[in-house]
Amino acid sequence: MVAARQASVAMQALQYISDRQLEDIGFTRELFVGQVKAVLIAEMGSASAEKTQAVLVNANLVGGV
Repeated sequence: MVAARQASVAMQALQYISDRQLEDIGFTRELFVGQVKAVLIAEMGSASAEKTQAVLVNANLVGGV
């Protein structure tokens, strides 16, 4: 749902961005929405991986199972 909303916002943003501005930031008009969506999905994946690795462990309970 988040990725679909991001794609919708990217399509709306294209109405206000010139081809020159897109070129300056490294995008093309044809691929802009897909690239923005890919960046979002990659960021979401790395954020969830960081959360998984950031689990606190109580030293008193290690080996207790």
